[in-house]
Amino acid sequence: MNQNLKKIARGLILVIGLLLFFSSLLNNHLNLSLIYLTSTLIIWVLYGLILDDFDVRIFAWVISATGFLLAISVFVLYGVEEVPHPVGAIVFHAGGIAGALGMGLFSLFPLLIIHQLSSKKTTSPATHKLNENDTAPDPENDNDTAPDPELDSDEWEFATEDELQSGKWETT
Repeated sequence: MNQNLKKIARGLILVIGLLLFFSSLLNNHLNLSLIYLTSTLIIWVLYGLILDDFDVRIFAWVISATGFLLAISVFVLYGVEEVPHPVGAIVFHAGGIAGALGMGLFSLFPLLIIHQLSSKKTTSPATHKLNENDTAPDPENDNDTAPDPELDSDEWEFATEDELQSGKWETT
């Protein structure tokens, strides 16, 4: 199957699902709109898995976007209410706002996980610089049973507060 046709079909599944979601949401049927939304996501994932065209990053973006869409819907349906007197007054309901904020928070998790996995900043704050005489640690011969002679030495002293803040100290 052509790659462009696969992408168009996957996008079409999402568009049809979103149209069904919004049409049932406009009629104040949140339960039916949730059924449309979850069914669309399940069909979209299965289609991607069957055609071996599934991307976890796109999935995370879609899950987050639908979660935010659902949070906004819950906020509008249950968090805000227009009352007849005085004219144009709006009442906010804490239960609907709390539900919408909770859904929004959980919708951030897929994006945060993808961001953390793709982040290449995996350096530790205390990096050990190798001298000319030092050798890199060998992961195959990692024996934790033998004590390090440098660590067992009595030739160390406590660092003062000024030395710690200056950044001019060695870890040898």
